[in-house]
Amino acid sequence: MIASIAAIAASAPESRPPAPAQDCAPVAGPLIQTLRDLRSLLGELSGPQYSQRAGELFADSSIGGHVRHVLDHARALAEGWRVGTVDYDHRARGTSIETDIVAADAELARLIGAVEHLSRLDADDAIGVRILPSRDAQPVTLSSTLARELAFVLSHTIHHNATIRGMVLAIGERVPESFGYAPSTLAHRGRCAARCEAAGSACAR
Repeated sequence: MIASIAAIAASAPESRPPAPAQDCAPVAGPLIQTLRDLRSLLGELSGPQYSQRAGELFADSSIGGHVRHVLDHARALAEGWRVGTVDYDHRARGTSIETDIVAADAELARLIGAVEHLSRLDADDAIGVRILPSRDAQPVTLSSTLARELAFVLSHTIHHNATIRGMVLAIGERVPESFGYAPSTLAHRGRCAARCEAAGSACAR
């Protein structure tokens, strides 16, 4: 009997201590850098360039309108985390951030600090996300985690930075080469460039 128990114990998988909690730095760090890149780009623009309408090609929107929308999402997460539910549809439309480049810079600085705080928190912290699935539907709340929502806000920010890139180029200003591109796109271009360099051929853009 004792031998049987010993055999069972020997064949049982070793118990492992729980994996240490991971913080949000792997996704918060890139979001912080993306917001810093946006802030740096705005520093090269004038107030009128920031607030002027870009015409039909960009749905008559402005750089300021896209910046305000980006910051609405970052703010929704920073504030929603405190109460346990994020509502990205609750936006502050028509604020000074949309028309005043100085106000936008101040809000960018504030939200960068807020995301720096979130970066130190547990990636698996539970959080609810309130959404409106369609214009005629009732809001629903979904389950998520803090790291997953930071990843969403990062992707959303890059998406709008891509549009901002086009708008800045359209008014004749320069934009950093990587601004507005997704990390996967930049990684793909890097691999292609390395292969083309090794082959001694031109790299397709």
